[in-house]
Amino acid sequence: MPPRKETVLTMQTVSERLKNRGLRMTRSRERVIDTLLAADRPLSADDIRQRGDFLPSDLVTIYRNTEALEAAGVLQRILMENGTQLFEITAPDEHYHHLICRDCHRTERLDVCLDHAVEAEARAKGFTIGSHHLEVYGFCESCAPRH
Repeated sequence: MPPRKETVLTMQTVSERLKNRGLRMTRSRERVIDTLLAADRPLSADDIRQRGDFLPSDLVTIYRNTEALEAAGVLQRILMENGTQLFEITAPDEHYHHLICRDCHRTERLDVCLDHAVEAEARAKGFTIGSHHLEVYGFCESCAPRH
């Protein structure tokens, strides 16, 4: 399977996508997006709060904004084994899968998606796929020697 094409995501492209979905760009939403665009990895709501200089009481605002951004197709939620959620901005009509370290939670994007294979097997079993999530858990090279 060929590697995925990387799309350059900027505040302007994300803002246009929101506008096309009927959402306006609020200051809080802009700070959440800016924080995620500047990150080198998916972030938790608390990471967004700290890196985006939000007040501790702003976690509710962050969760409200991440829900709106996810519904608009701008953001992807990554569910960790321990129930923590991470967030990352996604390209239009894209979703990503990840390798996640069980120890340090380092998260790396996978350049593959099994959606066509899963869809074919699901169809053969009488299912219609609405969506799928694939996160692979293990230990990164730094943490593996300790396990």
